[in-house]
Amino acid sequence: MDLNTSDNESLGMLFRKLRLERSLDIRDVSEETKIPPATIRAMEADDHGSLPALAFARGFYAIYAELLNLDREETVKRFLVDYQNADLVKTPDALSPTVRGKQIGSMAERPSHFLRTAVGISILAVILIGTGICWYAGYNPANQISQWLRSFQEPHIEIIEQKQPQTSP
Repeated sequence: MDLNTSDNESLGMLFRKLRLERSLDIRDVSEETKIPPATIRAMEADDHGSLPALAFARGFYAIYAELLNLDREETVKRFLVDYQNADLVKTPDALSPTVRGKQIGSMAERPSHFLRTAVGISILAVILIGTGICWYAGYNPANQISQWLRSFQEPHIEIIEQKQPQTSP
């Protein structure tokens, strides 16, 4: 299918129109393309500020175009022109705080398991300190454990001497 549409029809409007012609729900498109539903809505609304990073957005437009039987290359070229005309591409210093926050927010998030890491490091420190003290004092807990385990292996046989009745002569 050709992308030559009327001048007032945007790429997002074209995507929406073709999706509805095929009776596809946003959820269906999301399952088929693995594009998040929020991103599909942003693409159809031409909301470039809500799209993920440019590299991901280009790929999403190409995948969506392929689903709708559009030319991938032409779709991506048109998206890039629209994206640049939307005046979202600026130098990093000139970005507004909200746009900069969106770009940073789309990056990988910090791990949220700091507490588990801190507990693990603390346990490791206690073990190392305990090992150092035992080494310095010459104490080997393995000897104690070994003796304790051997006590289970040795049979405790108690020998009872029988007393013979004494006979008087």
